[in-house]
Amino acid sequence: MRVAKYDRYGPPEVITLAHEADPSEPGPDEVSIRVVAAGLNPADSKMRRGRTPIVELPARIGREFSGIAIAVGKDVSHIEVGAEVLGTGQGVMADIISSPANLVMAKPEGITFDHAAVLPVAAQTAWAAVESQSVKPGEVVAVSGASGGVGVVMCQLLRDLGATVIATASPRNHVYLEGMGLIPLDYHGDLVASLEEFTPKGLHHVFDNSGHEMIEAALELGVPRENINSISGDGPQFGVPTVGRVGLNPPIITALAEKIADGSLIIPIRTQPFDEVRKAFIDLEEIGVFGKVVVRMDDTAEEAMPDLPPA
Repeated sequence: MRVAKYDRYGPPEVITLAHEADPSEPGPDEVSIRVVAAGLNPADSKMRRGRTPIVELPARIGREFSGIAIAVGKDVSHIEVGAEVLGTGQGVMADIISSPANLVMAKPEGITFDHAAVLPVAAQTAWAAVESQSVKPGEVVAVSGASGGVGVVMCQLLRDLGATVIATASPRNHVYLEGMGLIPLDYHGDLVASLEEFTPKGLHHVFDNSGHEMIEAALELGVPRENINSISGDGPQFGVPTVGRVGLNPPIITALAEKIADGSLIIPIRTQPFDEVRKAFIDLEEIGVFGKVVVRMDDTAEEAMPDLPPA
């Protein structure tokens, strides 16, 4: 089987697609999965570049996946062989994986394998962050990194709560954010002045997905620390909440899947074959992608969204 891994820290070019023996039979509390699709996340890139170092190299890549269960441990009752599943873990970007059963669930009906592969990390993180802030209808909120995998979901969830959402992103993505009912804002230039212009009556909540600039701007504008949630990694130095996803929460995943199925949540997805995993990470890190990037191990996986915004 093929496994995406690296033996030194660095850019996408350090990734290799190694051929290894298939995993052994799953343990009592494990599930073996033939992976169909795997989502890429900025955390994968930070880890591979050594910003959050792995203790032991070589290391495998990937934190969220979808696929088909091919074997289950004797103590596993919620997954059957042949079931379509999704899950999370570490190093899941491979043709076949063995995963702890508590990190795997049945794929909800009405969504593709591609959609399923972006729910466990990015979408679940967005849901948890939004839930942590008790946003009320009519409030004004700001979201940084709004065109990324977490930001796109977060903005739509906040919009559906009745908030006015200011979404920072590159100008090339503004037309798509406007189409989602958001107020796009260029993150270049004087962020404080730009936010002030768009929030004459004040800013109630801030969601930082990109770095310290948004946190600093929020504090300068007088947003209380408890009303700022950061998942960028910069939150602790400013003493603001850092609520994100933990493990796998099936009720949240199911709720997100229902929104995708009924059309109220759109997650743009760009796909690449597994053999081009390096290019997939280059697209994510160096070109910039609106929404999510997914690598497919199985060419029969369905396209989640054919008409994707350009990079």
